[in-house]
Amino acid sequence: MNKAKDGDLYKTVTLHGVSFELRYGYYEEFERAAGEPIPIYPDFKAKPIYTSDGIPFVTQMQELCEHGESSFKDGCCADCRYYSDGEELIGVCTHPKNRRA
Repeated sequence: MNKAKDGDLYKTVTLHGVSFELRYGYYEEFERAAGEPIPIYPDFKAKPIYTSDGIPFVTQMQELCEHGESSFKDGCCADCRYYSDGEELIGVCTHPKNRRA
């Protein structure tokens, strides 16, 4: 059985003509002692990436933005009515105010 190592490629996801390499790793340093590396997703809040039409990419687990609408108090993008599902926990935000000019 091959175990994933930090930095190994998990999967390449292509959405709206943009490719993302998801690699195994750790979000926090303390996680290294706790077990196996996990797939690491882009931080679209820190480094926004947009489709060719100016629509921002988001992850399902990302915190709601100021325009987000969810029926849950501490909702995330997956719960937002403006989240459009993509692949492998990555999608786009369809709220018009988040669109890049």
